[in-house]
Amino acid sequence: MKSSLLIILLITGNSCTKIHYFPDKHIVIDSPRIIAHRGGRTETLPENSLEGCISVLPLMDGIEVDVQISNDKTIWLSHSPIVEDCGHSLNCFAATCDYEIEKISSCIDTGNAYGKLEDVLKYMNDNDIRKYICIDLKAWEPCNINSLNIPHLMNLEADKIIELGEKYQLSPYLLFESETSSVLKHVNEKNVEASTYLISYGDYDTDMAKALEHNFDGISFKTNFKDELDADKMNLLHQKGLRLLAWNVPDSSYLEYLKSIEVDFIMWDLE
Repeated sequence: MKSSLLIILLITGNSCTKIHYFPDKHIVIDSPRIIAHRGGRTETLPENSLEGCISVLPLMDGIEVDVQISNDKTIWLSHSPIVEDCGHSLNCFAATCDYEIEKISSCIDTGNAYGKLEDVLKYMNDNDIRKYICIDLKAWEPCNINSLNIPHLMNLEADKIIELGEKYQLSPYLLFESETSSVLKHVNEKNVEASTYLISYGDYDTDMAKALEHNFDGISFKTNFKDELDADKMNLLHQKGLRLLAWNVPDSSYLEYLKSIEVDFIMWDLE
């Protein structure tokens, strides 16, 4: 028991010490930005829908969307990797052609038909909206032989999103978040204007050290899970030149607390 505790303390101590080895890096701390989680879903608008994104963009500092890539290499808005038609599971996005996704009808119980990320970015560009778009790049289980190489598909997904950002002059507003370091490193190699955030499930010091080591822009932190955020943690993060995107925010009082300790981006559920 004592040896296990010693190992944990050593690992934790090493992470903290490792952070201080990185040089300080001055960054300008802006006021916290509020990001609409899952495209601004509400009681009347489904998550990750074009309609939801359009409705909340004038009200928020940006939107967060979940994306999937189809067999035709189109980026679709969806949290689930499975294409559904009126509640019935069809196949994974990576094995489904665009025409099959486009013909899915709207359903009362599941919301509107699937939307494309390009339609959101085009709307923003056409209306001169320059706000943040947080892109959640998820790894998923392969559903058939067409989706076995998940790292390759994730990199391809990132490439397509980067192309869209450049096409609609929104690259500086793209915030890529993922728990897969390799895809974030791929984004950094492809586009210097987009930002990269390593998803952290509460291991603050460890993931902060990883973000510094791989030259990411920050961490995407799940709140109320393991480590708790405080002003000292945020000061150290900013001192090292990183930013933080907080999610899993339980209520408005905690939202105000996150603002008070200068969290950079806060994902907020509107429903």
